[in-house]
Amino acid sequence: MKTSRRKFLKLGFAAGAGWITAGATGCASPLPRRQHLSSANGDLRVAVVGLRTKGRAHIDDLLAHKGVRIVALCDVDSDILASRVSLLKKHGISAVAHVDYRRILEMADVDAVVLATPNHQHTLQTIWACQAGKDVYVEKPVSHDVYESRQIAAAAVKYDRIVQSGTQNRSDVGLVELKEFIEKGDMGRIRLVRGLCYRLRPSIGRVAGPQPIPKSVDYDLWAGPAPLEPIMRKEFHYDWHWNWNTGNGEIGNQGVHELDLGRWFLGEKELPGRVLSIGGRLGYVDDGQTPNTQFVCFDYPSAPFIFEVRGLPLRPGYDSPSYRQIRVGVVVEFESGYFAGGRGGGWLYDTKDKRIRQFKGDGGSGHMQNFLDAVRARSGKSLHAPVREGALSSSLVHMANLAHRAGNSLSTEAIAEQLQMNTVAQEAFGRMAEHLEANKINLKNTRLTLGGWLEWDNSGSRFSSGAGAEQANLLLRRTCRGPFIVPEI
Repeated sequence: MKTSRRKFLKLGFAAGAGWITAGATGCASPLPRRQHLSSANGDLRVAVVGLRTKGRAHIDDLLAHKGVRIVALCDVDSDILASRVSLLKKHGISAVAHVDYRRILEMADVDAVVLATPNHQHTLQTIWACQAGKDVYVEKPVSHDVYESRQIAAAAVKYDRIVQSGTQNRSDVGLVELKEFIEKGDMGRIRLVRGLCYRLRPSIGRVAGPQPIPKSVDYDLWAGPAPLEPIMRKEFHYDWHWNWNTGNGEIGNQGVHELDLGRWFLGEKELPGRVLSIGGRLGYVDDGQTPNTQFVCFDYPSAPFIFEVRGLPLRPGYDSPSYRQIRVGVVVEFESGYFAGGRGGGWLYDTKDKRIRQFKGDGGSGHMQNFLDAVRARSGKSLHAPVREGALSSSLVHMANLAHRAGNSLSTEAIAEQLQMNTVAQEAFGRMAEHLEANKINLKNTRLTLGGWLEWDNSGSRFSSGAGAEQANLLLRRTCRGPFIVPEI
């Protein structure tokens, strides 16, 4: 990634200079930078960090790659760490194990790290790795807030590191083929993109008071930049997704994949000029904070981009709903038809819903290989999901959530009145209302949160106007807990 700052901006992460700042201030690296090293036999030496479900999947993936050695494992839960060490021993591999990620970065025989830690750790851990001379594969979303998006993208350039985002859709052969097809323009221009994340998310329950931290977990290291708050949820490990301090809700969990896919198809290289969010946590009362039902409108100049989250079923006792037979994916509407699909591919339809072409995908199975190849070549040009792209799509997540968090609680009638001048938003809200009614939610007695329209200034990287803009701007950058402070690059 021999890329100057000027060229970096030209590549399109953001038009505004506010996204990338010169110089480095704030918290320094916890250790001196090391140069990239490779083993005598040419193998890439990898450390996997965050070893629960996704980390375990990465271990399995890396074991299948020739010329790759897993030399270190890291997890703040010593029980999970011991389990994965035992797993590698069954494969004849003896890996160094650390609870503290900083010890991994001190290892001279680690060329790259694969991060599958909680969202609130991704940016800082990536920056520290870049400063230590390591290349990084980091899971999505790559940032916890808009400020972090800017810093993680800048760090890859400043420290000349290969950093791949874990948005595997960009490596799906069918979706790559579709992207090339869209660029030819045979179906006419894109009129509308819909991103869909319809996944059942039942209640996480409620607790009467702070819950005990698992004895196997180093909570100080787990929290990292986040405040050391009492644990107010039954499930310690997964349900951090639904807490604002550590997660980004469903739109930042599964939804970021489809957000990235839709933006990729639109060819947009900046954040949209404005955003609107409507939704709430509906159908049950639990300890979760993030919306389980939400629709967001990103007002891009090329075409509107609608994103929908639905954690409730089609109706009680049923599975998730769908739109044009898609539950998780995108629907791209062209002048002459539409595409419906997602990871694994999909179909192109004409205006009469007749299938006219299939794009067969492979689920992005080559995403890790793409990263490893780029590391070997010492060039980020071939990366399918360079971190600047992952950071931009992650910021779409943050824009949506900031609009929601700065919004107002209103009746459905009041919200409908505010949408009268936007037919796209009206249609999406109407279907949302029908969905909630099917789940026996009385809309006359239920208030939803309306956030927006918030105007976004790409040059200043902040909201410029709109009800709630001032409040949303206060949340663009969280206050980190020392010594886990995300530096300004």
